[in-house]
Amino acid sequence: MTRMSAVINSKAFAFIFFLMIFILAHRVVFSIDKDADFYFKNEDIYYEYETAKQIQKGKNPYLRILEGDMLENDKYSTQLPHYYNFLSFVRNHSNKNFSGFIESFRFILFLAQVTGGIFIFLIFRRQNAPFLSICGSIFYVFNVWTLNSIIFLKQDVLAIGLLLISLYFMRNEKYKTLSYLFYGLSLGIKYIGIFILPIYAVPSIARNLPIKKFVFNITLLLFVLIIPSIPYIVDDFNSFMRSIIFSATRSPSDSEIIYGYSGLFVASSESYSDSAILPKMVPRVPLFISIIFAFLLLIIKKISRETYVFLSLLAFAIFNSVIFPQYITWITPFALFPLLNEK
Repeated sequence: MTRMSAVINSKAFAFIFFLMIFILAHRVVFSIDKDADFYFKNEDIYYEYETAKQIQKGKNPYLRILEGDMLENDKYSTQLPHYYNFLSFVRNHSNKNFSGFIESFRFILFLAQVTGGIFIFLIFRRQNAPFLSICGSIFYVFNVWTLNSIIFLKQDVLAIGLLLISLYFMRNEKYKTLSYLFYGLSLGIKYIGIFILPIYAVPSIARNLPIKKFVFNITLLLFVLIIPSIPYIVDDFNSFMRSIIFSATRSPSDSEIIYGYSGLFVASSESYSDSAILPKMVPRVPLFISIIFAFLLLIIKKISRETYVFLSLLAFAIFNSVIFPQYITWITPFALFPLLNEK
């Protein structure tokens, strides 16, 4: 180990580095923040806040999707109830008003942003890649896509932070169960992380894990995901199912960049606008193919688990027929993961 590596791996250096990241990130995030009026009836966070209020009143927010065509988004509740329950918790501790909620949620996203940077640092440092640990952390915390997600109060940064914690514990045999727990929590906030499910759910990939322990971990993951959803599954399974899979059927017409594969893969406008769900998923064929291709590379051991994490999320961002800036945010924390050594 070189002298530079020894310095970077020291606890004192890590503490100073984390402190600098915290101070600089705080300065950047809170110098470009917006007040509550910016989000009121304009951004997704306002409608997610309203959904949280509905849940607190005992209403089922997923029922409203039954009024739509599974194509155009009318601000439906498309996340798992974990996320809305979390927003309810934040609201209850923010004087139960929208302005206080915005300030609290922004600070939570800031903490998640810094936490993500810290765990990127720890993941690389554990593999004796000190320079990469610094570069990866800075690249994720300060890139414009991450900052843009925080400005518009997208929950992606929170889900990414939990996912990075999960991936950190994935290589720790003693605490591997925590990896499944944090993975479930990440999916509960936003389920884009579902694309890396094989590294958790395929025994041959989740190596060095006894079968009993593997079954326990998968059971824990399912428990985390299903328990908060049970009231809505029991109340109206159809509306809950349609709300959760809406992201796989929605039209690209209301995304940031209007582009998609609908004209190439869908035979006619009539077949695309009927009540069936599967035809509306056809424009995602390039996405599904790219994910399958990445999975096959993983199975035949042409790529490492870390490379698969990056490739699967990259495929999601660049082959999705719906395009939003926050999708690019999911690529940035894993951009250097292919450089990690497989163990």
